Amino acid sequence: MRIALHKTLALAALAIAHSASAAIVHRVVNLAIPANQYGLWLNVETGASTTTVNGPAGWDFNIYTSGGYTSGPASGGANIVLYTGSSNGSGFMRYPGATSGTPPKLPPQSVIAGYGSFGAGTATFGGYEGAWKLNAENIVGFKFIGADGQLRFGWARVVVGATSTDRVLADYAFESTPNTCIAAGATAGAPPANCSSLPPYDPCASGPLVLASGDNTMVLNVVNAPDLDLSGKACGGAFVIRRANYFPFDPPASGVYRVSLCANASDTRVAVLAGCTPGAGVLACNDNFCTNAAAVDVALVGGTRVWVVAGAASAATILPTFLPIAIEEPFDPCAAPVAIPTGSTSVAANDSTPELDMTGFCDPGSVHPAKIFKANYARWTAPKTGYFEYGICPSDLQAHVAVMTQCGDPSTVITCAYDQCPATGGARVGFWADGGVEYVLCFGVQEPFYALPTAVTLTIDAAEPPPDPCGEDLLEATLGMQSVRLEFEYPNLPLAGSPCTFAIGDQALRYPKYLRFVPPVSGLYTMGNCSDTDPNFYGIYDLRIAVMTSCGNAQTIVACDDNGCNGDVPPWTSRISGLELAGGVPVYIGLGGNGPAAPGPFAFEIVLDQATGCTGDLNGDSIVNAADLAILLGAWASAGADLNADGTTNAADLAVLLGAWGPCP
Repeated sequence: MRIALHKTLALAALAIAHSASAAIVHRVVNLAIPANQYGLWLNVETGASTTTVNGPAGWDFNIYTSGGYTSGPASGGANIVLYTGSSNGSGFMRYPGATSGTPPKLPPQSVIAGYGSFGAGTATFGGYEGAWKLNAENIVGFKFIGADGQLRFGWARVVVGATSTDRVLADYAFESTPNTCIAAGATAGAPPANCSSLPPYDPCASGPLVLASGDNTMVLNVVNAPDLDLSGKACGGAFVIRRANYFPFDPPASGVYRVSLCANASDTRVAVLAGCTPGAGVLACNDNFCTNAAAVDVALVGGTRVWVVAGAASAATILPTFLPIAIEEPFDPCAAPVAIPTGSTSVAANDSTPELDMTGFCDPGSVHPAKIFKANYARWTAPKTGYFEYGICPSDLQAHVAVMTQCGDPSTVITCAYDQCPATGGARVGFWADGGVEYVLCFGVQEPFYALPTAVTLTIDAAEPPPDPCGEDLLEATLGMQSVRLEFEYPNLPLAGSPCTFAIGDQALRYPKYLRFVPPVSGLYTMGNCSDTDPNFYGIYDLRIAVMTSCGNAQTIVACDDNGCNGDVPPWTSRISGLELAGGVPVYIGLGGNGPAAPGPFAFEIVLDQATGCTGDLNGDSIVNAADLAILLGAWASAGADLNADGTTNAADLAVLLGAWGPCP
């Protein structure tokens, strides 16, 4: 047995075998603890010890071996069992604030008192707080019944060498005054002030309980850690963390981290706060990420300390003494996105990636957020110019997909969608691609609580273009209000070289929808979506308007506008005013967004400000005659020659025209 580690300790005690200062009795003993079934027996009060089958009279505890460690730092060494018997009133103290578990290595100055929890068991070795350490001094607290029948408290220092087989009881001390607490490691002086009750839990006094990236095992205070009520904050409705324990974490770099309690099956909740007080800002929170356990993804700034708060989901939940908390450092999904060919390709997926927040850049609909959660990316180069469809179909995955030009940059999103597959799950989008250009394909899930498998099959292929927006998808516009929503699969209308120029942004109508409008009379018209409001400033009503004489032909544009309702400020609505149109002569109105964030639906209104011809003069030649009658009959059952503004051309309009027959007044 090697005891060199303990010589300095004995010298420091001046080799005094028995000393007392104030009410503390301190003994330096340097007793080897045999690695066998008998181990070391000790009577704390008298100092008597044995290493045989029986302990000395009135023994208080026995440290022995019952087998070996098979894992952890002490793997291969003899285990250390701390035994007190069931009838002698003694016991080893558990970690302060814990009510279960084996005797831990106590922090220096821990108060050993009657309000602690006591028991016995096998020492556990590890790198975490409370675990025993090799090549170190390990202090345990204990209680025992003295010869006078009174309860006393003490501590013992067990020095362990390079293996758990090399162990020595170096010294121990106890408070000679009955029912008086003692500080771990104290050899003299008055007892601690807090002998009667556990000190209030201080969330800012983390001590050694600091988290690091990777796997952590944190000891929990389950006795007097208070509840943390985050109801109505970023966590939603009723959200209370019971017996909330605070652990600081200093992120080494900026990025999205995952804080996970999933290695333990207890029903837990977790939150990440900007400070160590209950009123600190909530950065993220979660319940039931992985069955009952909690985990959360949170964006952190490198070097800025945050506090991870972990606890139970309910008052009835039994928390472990040691809670595994894993912190995964940011994974950069854009570091090396896989390149895929045209067709179907299975790609690896990572469910700890940050979300892609497309708010203000692409609006897929109102059922789910404009976010792709657990966003992953792939690269694809268009083999030719044309229309392509990309997605995850068929699939039961609650998928959300997008096409963009720059990985992770929501401002470059071309199109996005969830659903759109024939089956109930999956997602698919259509878009026009330029041959030889590389596009970034994003995929993930619609909500943060949806699971993302480890592999996903992406499909991208050439497809039939959508219906011709100037053909079967051409809409008929009428005077008054109409609701128009854009479709992302329509091709853009470039405006370069046309009579239309916009002051800001690219020179194009994005994904335009075309409306055919036949003015009922010659006159001055106003059209636009000025009544649309956007209180959140997401830009979903950022409309551009172009009026042309030939559908989809930018060279025939006669008027256009961007942001004409109230200038270049939200909600960026548009209006064309004082546009002179000839009655009965159709024009084509192109409505396009300023990007995929502006699909509408737009409240598009056409108003006749002033008639410049007379009623019935559909061609504006100042006379109502057979030419106008021909126009009316050609527009029959449509809105093209609606003279009484009832939305259709019918017998009532014919009567109006015939009643106005002849030269205009």
